[in-house]
Amino acid sequence: MKVKKYVVASMPQAMKAIRSDLGEEAVILHSKQIRTGGFLGLFTKAKIEVLAAVDSVEKLSVKKNSSSPEPSMEDNQSFMKQQLSELNTLVSQMNQMPKVSSGSYPKAVEDVFAYLRLQEIDEAILKSIEAPMLEYYYLHRPNSNQLMEWTKSWFGNQFKASEWSGPFKKYVSVVGPTGVGKTTTLAKLAAKCVLEHNQKIAFITTDTYRISAIEQLKTYASILNAPLTICYNGADFKKALLETEAYDVIFIDTAGRNFLEQQYVNDLKKIITFQEDLQTFLVLALTSKVSDMKAVYERFASLPVDHLIFTKQDETTRKGSLLNMLYHYGQRAAFTTNGQDVPEDVSAFKIKEFIDDVFGDWKDE
Repeated sequence: MKVKKYVVASMPQAMKAIRSDLGEEAVILHSKQIRTGGFLGLFTKAKIEVLAAVDSVEKLSVKKNSSSPEPSMEDNQSFMKQQLSELNTLVSQMNQMPKVSSGSYPKAVEDVFAYLRLQEIDEAILKSIEAPMLEYYYLHRPNSNQLMEWTKSWFGNQFKASEWSGPFKKYVSVVGPTGVGKTTTLAKLAAKCVLEHNQKIAFITTDTYRISAIEQLKTYASILNAPLTICYNGADFKKALLETEAYDVIFIDTAGRNFLEQQYVNDLKKIITFQEDLQTFLVLALTSKVSDMKAVYERFASLPVDHLIFTKQDETTRKGSLLNMLYHYGQRAAFTTNGQDVPEDVSAFKIKEFIDDVFGDWKDE
């Protein structure tokens, strides 16, 4: 890796020099405003210090003629030592870099980063956007509102592949901790299948811990004219699969219990047959702490979780946790919910719509 520092009057001047010296593959690692020249602290000039690097090792250039002998072993060793020294310098410089939004960036950049933090966007994502945002800023000098529009576009592009477009498999199960709204979410998805696609659906529940959950699902099943089978063990579940084989989609509800108990996941494995034609959605509430959401995901990671569903979007003003989960686990979001109405308050996850919601209360102060 080749690293070079530039002290220039403007960012466009730096970009021109970087492209000339390091090529189109070079990236800006850091930039800051400095003062140079002058006498006894007076008459200094404003400059920009830019640290750039290219992630490729230059090959030793040797002219093939009689006057230029092949490089010796000592020459090659010297070249490799030089590259190693440059790499060590880069690591040292990166370790000394200030964190994002440290007060050394232009106000527009600081404003946007402050808002991203307000939405609890993870530091790893902030580091990903830092370099392209700075490059965009110094090339175009946008105000805070213009920079926020660019930021929204960046998030949309980065997370476009996180959308899930369906369709459902024959068997659909929802899993997750207590209180996230699994049963209501399941009913919303079932209602959409009936009302929008005219499909025949059936319900199976393994949630025998809460009488209220069974009664709630019975109500939804009655409204949708769908059968409901209650399963207490693995034998009941296998029998229920045979009894509902003629239906288009079978929705499977599971118990919501303390996610910190591994036994809960073990019980699910004993009852439900996680086969190829069964699709499992992990339900998470956006009102939860990010650390708890990660703990939930890791607890259920031993199950074949296909996609995520995020509930209670309407109950929080801090929605960055959804993006954090997609970023860290490489999962797709299938649906979000924003109320109790069935089936209206469930939507297929669309990154542009979600980004508009996340940044909906942005104000340039």
